[in-house]
Amino acid sequence: MRHETQQPNIYVFGHSDAELQRLIEQSRFLADLTEQVLRQSGLAPGMRVLDIGCGAGDVSFLAASLVGAIGSVLGIDKSPEAVALARKRAVQAGLSNVQFEVADLADFRLTEPVDAIVGRAILMYLSDAAGVLRRLAEQVRPGGMIVFQEMDLSTTRSVPEAPLYTACTQWGRETVRRAGFEIDMGSKLYPTFRRAGLEGPRMVLGARVEAGPDSAGYEYLAQIVRSLLPMMERFGVVSAEAVGIDTLTARLRDEVVTTEGIIQLPALIGAWARTPTMVPESDWDDTDGANAPMSG
Repeated sequence: MRHETQQPNIYVFGHSDAELQRLIEQSRFLADLTEQVLRQSGLAPGMRVLDIGCGAGDVSFLAASLVGAIGSVLGIDKSPEAVALARKRAVQAGLSNVQFEVADLADFRLTEPVDAIVGRAILMYLSDAAGVLRRLAEQVRPGGMIVFQEMDLSTTRSVPEAPLYTACTQWGRETVRRAGFEIDMGSKLYPTFRRAGLEGPRMVLGARVEAGPDSAGYEYLAQIVRSLLPMMERFGVVSAEAVGIDTLTARLRDEVVTTEGIIQLPALIGAWARTPTMVPESDWDDTDGANAPMSG
């Protein structure tokens, strides 16, 4: 049977209002794991930070809390809907040190270097992650930071074995794979950094382990399946009828609670490295105006 595949660099989840809300809820669920990486990497008050693939702005907001009022964060995303929502949330939160712009990584260029570039779950969607990372590193001051956190979708498990949970993670992993994206980008951050001309990064792994009737993990996973369901059917991974999305959260909860089990959600691997300390000043010449420069 021939399965349809999708060209890389098309975001498999889409940018609907429901998806943007899911991203906000996901960010709350994963916030402590991302904050740990940003803190360990050395983000500090006064830094100027670029957040790529910012979505609804949550990683940008975390970075802003670390760089403080004397620092600044610019979040970029190619989705106008995501950027509009991120701007609205920044205003509502009274954050003056965060800005958001619509931009495509393919031709994005800053007018002056930043102290750090950060991103979460973005490199996995790029067909040439090392090439993009190399171009981004050129926009960081010498000795500045490159900080990324990516998922390893193969790291899920349940104890004791929870068949429905296992099926959900397999459906998601196979859908992402057939869409042409990297399912275990976290484990590939080290060689990706190296191919980008950076030093071998320091790395740390974190994961949510959930149990009990009150865990938010069941809804977190069910919402991912809900967002992916159109693609799951398109790629022939599983049918909507087999998924039973309207009762999926409850069934996942019952499966784990009745056995007093645990579920380990996909691990997030963070990596960070400094840019080379010597960068030719000519790299920052912008005499032809061909790029559309932006600054935070």
